[in-house]
Amino acid sequence: MSESETSKTPRNAAAGAKQVKAAERPIHEATELTKRNAEYMRQMRKSLDATSLTGERKTAVLDEMTATLLAEQGRGTTARQLYGTVQERTEEIVNPKKTPVERQKANYWVTALDNGLMLFMIFCLMYGIMGFIGNNATKNSAGANGITAILITSNSAGANGITAILITSAIGGLGVAKLFEYLMPTKDGKKVSLWKKIAWSVLAIIVWMLVFTTMSMIQGPLNPVLPGIAYLIIAVVVFFVRMWLKRRFNITTSMF
Repeated sequence: MSESETSKTPRNAAAGAKQVKAAERPIHEATELTKRNAEYMRQMRKSLDATSLTGERKTAVLDEMTATLLAEQGRGTTARQLYGTVQERTEEIVNPKKTPVERQKANYWVTALDNGLMLFMIFCLMYGIMGFIGNNATKNSAGANGITAILITSNSAGANGITAILITSAIGGLGVAKLFEYLMPTKDGKKVSLWKKIAWSVLAIIVWMLVFTTMSMIQGPLNPVLPGIAYLIIAVVVFFVRMWLKRRFNITTSMF
């Protein structure tokens, strides 16, 4: 073997070794996580162990994340880039984001509650003021004024009972939320025609008035009438509850 051939052998052997090592690297990375990703998964496992998730759920989540990382880390992608911080990923797993259908259902009940509370507040405010007017008219007036006070009290005897107010407000809140849901544009962007909006609005008002009239017929212990001051206090409390509810759930679909 010539001297030139002898000198080339180590260099060729070293190059061959590098090529073999380079060829084996993707296989190695496809079966093991990088040091950074492995540390992330270790922290992830520790974070999930501190939650109330079942063992099966934890295992499924960790296996899925590991498989995704093994497929993506060859491109230089890290776990932090894919999932954010460990705390953020844990929160996403424990409290997953709702699907559009789930959000729509949740928004309906929140909107119904908000509108029901609004109607309840208005009723309490109205009957609280009427209670003061009736009491003052009865105490300070006679003759025609006294008769007016009696008429006010008798006409609202059933309508201003706390049971009637609660049921009427609840039905009204459900109806208004459903009406808002119906009047919103559909998924394909189509808007409801004006005549349908008017027809559904009129129908909703008629149904609600029937409920109101029926509830007004309930009198006695099943539908007790509270003092005017009690209604006013309730109205103030409900007002602040609504304000908290609107900020908490970012409610935009309500009458007021």
